[in-house]
Amino acid sequence: MNKAIRQGGSMLCACMLLAMAAEAAPAAGLRLECSDSGDAAKEAARIRAAAAGVVTRTSQRALRVQAGGKTLAFADEPPYDDPYGGMRYAFCARKEGFILVLAGDFYLGTGKLINEATGALTPAGESVMLSPDRRAYFASAQPNGLDGSSWAIYALDGRQSWEGYNFLPHPVKPGHMAATLADQRWEANGEFSTLASCFYGKSAPWRVKLVKSDGAWDWRPRRTCPDV
Repeated sequence: MNKAIRQGGSMLCACMLLAMAAEAAPAAGLRLECSDSGDAAKEAARIRAAAAGVVTRTSQRALRVQAGGKTLAFADEPPYDDPYGGMRYAFCARKEGFILVLAGDFYLGTGKLINEATGALTPAGESVMLSPDRRAYFASAQPNGLDGSSWAIYALDGRQSWEGYNFLPHPVKPGHMAATLADQRWEANGEFSTLASCFYGKSAPWRVKLVKSDGAWDWRPRRTCPDV
C-alpha cells in the first residue's frame, strides 16, 4: 500500500511539474515568412504545396487570391524591367487560415496579410507572427539602406498599435544603437518580448517586453549598455 501511495505521489508531482512548465513556457505564435520571393519556380512550388485553388499566378506580373468570398488581385507596377521600378507581388506562405503576400519595391520589402475567413487585407511585412489568440500580429519589414528592420504590431483588423526598429536607440547619441533586438516572441499572457544584446561590450543579453506607459509604448526593462 505504501508503494502504491509513493507511486501515486510521484505521478502527482510529475503532473504538477509538467503543468508548471507548460505555464512558464512561452505560447507559440503563428509565423509566416517570405523566402526566395524572386524565384518564380519556387513560388509556383509553394502555391502547389500550400495554396492550390486559392492562390493563382495568372501571369508573370499578376497574382490572384480567393479568400472570404472575395477575389483579391495583385498586379506588379511598371516600369517592370527597372530595378528602381514599381511594386512587385509574390506569394509567400499560407498557414491556418492566413496568407502572406510579398509587396516590395527597391525602397522597401514589406507584405500584405490576408485573413481567409473574412478576405480582409491588412498591412504586414516580409515576415509576420500572429499572437496565440490571433487578436494581434507582429510584422517585420526591410527598408533598403537601413542597417536593421522596421517592426510593427497590429491588431488583427490592421490597426497599428506600435512601430519601431529591431534595436534600442542610444539614449544620448542620435542615430546610434545601444542594443540590438532578436528572438522575438509572443508570451502566454499576450505580451510581446524580444532579446536585447548590447551593441558594444560583452554584457549578457536580457529579455525585454513591449510595455505601454503614459500612452506610449517602449521596451522594458532598460539597461545601460557600454559605449565603444
